Amino acid sequence: MHVTTLKKAQFKALLFYTKLEGWDSEETHLRSLYKSHPNDFFVLIHEEKIVGFVVAIRYSQRFGFISSFLVLKEFRFRGFGTFLFEHALERLKDCQIALDSVKNKQSFYKKYGFKSYFNVTTYKFVVGSAHEPKSDFEVVNFYEKLSLLGLDEYMKSMIRYPTTNYKAIKKANAITSFAFSFKYVDGYKIHIESENLDETIALFFALVKEFKDASVAYVQVTKLSPVLVELVKLLNMSEHSKLVRMYNKILE
Repeated sequence: MHVTTLKKAQFKALLFYTKLEGWDSEETHLRSLYKSHPNDFFVLIHEEKIVGFVVAIRYSQRFGFISSFLVLKEFRFRGFGTFLFEHALERLKDCQIALDSVKNKQSFYKKYGFKSYFNVTTYKFVVGSAHEPKSDFEVVNFYEKLSLLGLDEYMKSMIRYPTTNYKAIKKANAITSFAFSFKYVDGYKIHIESENLDETIALFFALVKEFKDASVAYVQVTKLSPVLVELVKLLNMSEHSKLVRMYNKILE
């Protein structure tokens, strides 16, 4: 068996198997991530068959993230997962590594020194269940010169994706906050980059009002995003799913 970089022709297999597992697969996210970090997607091959996948991205010399770690059902409990995960760890050697785990898988990661730190919770909002508050912000659509300024290649790819809907708060010819939505599960997921609650609310409703009534909008929240925590409370959103953010070490 051997691990190799995922080829373009194998990417559809990754999407297929994550959906087969029942994961809330974010195709827009995965495609954008693959476009911006193609050398950080890996596939495990055994006897010319795909056994599993893992993504191990080194965002900097000190920080990396492991995701999409999957071994196909017929190959489980045979050591393939350990082999693949250890390849990802070696890829990110000397980094602080983060990953998101479902509750019943944490014990596997703890064997490698990972500890649980906080929840990563996805909440859902039913369109029409709350009304948009009055706002005086100038909400604008995508404008390349301003919208892409200072963003990394992954975020640029997400925003440029054909089905992405982008909105931003513009002040004095500058973007102070932005948000975008993309297809997710049975509705849309909304990603918001803002440190201001009022701007967050304005962006959320600017996107939501373009969805049909009774459709579902999802927002992923952690304690690292306090304005989103407040948004969820304000709109009384219900919990859809929960993961646990784990790190192998905390940088000082």
